[in-house]
Amino acid sequence: MRRIEHVKLPLLCGIWPLISYRNAEFMNNEVPGARVPPDILDRMRKTSTKEEGFAEGVLIARETYERVRGEVAGVQLAAPLGRIEGVFSMLEGS
Repeated sequence: MRRIEHVKLPLLCGIWPLISYRNAEFMNNEVPGARVPPDILDRMRKTSTKEEGFAEGVLIARETYERVRGEVAGVQLAAPLGRIEGVFSMLEGS
């Protein structure tokens, strides 16, 4: 966001929760322009079940949402695997 703040255009942020360490690695290595920071990779690596991975991914997405929502014109929250409850979890307390 800092890199383009001089452009003065409304910025929309898309947030897609990670669902597993493997998903985080894929995003980092195979999706052009995507970068998953080492601390996020470490958090996802520590999960051992699908449910733990989903819960941690939703928590990371919620933290990201809280960090950016006041600085962007809008946020699009995705529901990985059609699990809409993840979106509701991201919005709790907002």
